[in-house]
Amino acid sequence: MNINIKNRFIFSLSIVSLLALCAQPIFAWGDKGHKLINKKAVEFFPPAMKSFEIWGDYLSEHAPDPDYRKEKDKSEPPKHFIDIDYYNEFQSGNMIENEDSLITEYGKNEVIKIGILPWATLNTYNELIAAFKNHNKVEALKLAADLGHYVADGHQPMHTVMNYNGQLTDQKGVHFRYEITMVDEHLNQLENCFQPLPAPYIKDPLDFIFHYISNSNSVCGILFDADNFAFNYCGSRSSDEYYKLMWFRTGYITEIQFDHAAEDFASLVYTAWVNAGKPSFNDMK
Repeated sequence: MNINIKNRFIFSLSIVSLLALCAQPIFAWGDKGHKLINKKAVEFFPPAMKSFEIWGDYLSEHAPDPDYRKEKDKSEPPKHFIDIDYYNEFQSGNMIENEDSLITEYGKNEVIKIGILPWATLNTYNELIAAFKNHNKVEALKLAADLGHYVADGHQPMHTVMNYNGQLTDQKGVHFRYEITMVDEHLNQLENCFQPLPAPYIKDPLDFIFHYISNSNSVCGILFDADNFAFNYCGSRSSDEYYKLMWFRTGYITEIQFDHAAEDFASLVYTAWVNAGKPSFNDMK
């Protein structure tokens, strides 16, 4: 590719990503969706962590906390997404997962603009290990609730794609229509979509995080196609008929993402607990 053309292409992508950061929606799955995922995650804790299931109410209540920090903490917004398809390495199946290596390749400002969700998740996980080791119940609860939020964000497909709001395909507003309006209307169905199994231990947490983010990115096309299908059929993107068709076309994907988010969150909490030496529930103070 001609150097000048390549530079203009990269510059254009940078502008799009900057606009995405500035216009990023306030909430991912919305308060209700995040609370549901955190609440259900404790049902995936393996038998060795059964005593910790009592944490479910706190984890649920505080699931939206990271969203509410965005207004006061300007470092918070990029922690909630990664436009991973911006990276040539991702497109070629060779994503650079190490944050420092990616910064060396693209520059720190660029990496932040594209979103730092994987590393925010990993950092919170590592801090949770420390809280478990210190038997610090208050800190462990706070960090676990945050961790659940970031994991859930990683399972929201539109938090993993440059076209996060349909702004590149004349589908502006699809982000909110899907994750808030449609999801909130179907919370009863989503409440029953979880299939709790004992969460497994994760050998490589960062690779695990990138794996579920990549999976989320891969289903974005289904959501965008459903939005266009519903619009073309009923001529509206706000009618009851539109949302009925959106759920018909995306409900199964949404249920899978909710179920996997709860399980993967539970897996990371369990792994943190194991790596902290399996502190007793009664020792947490």
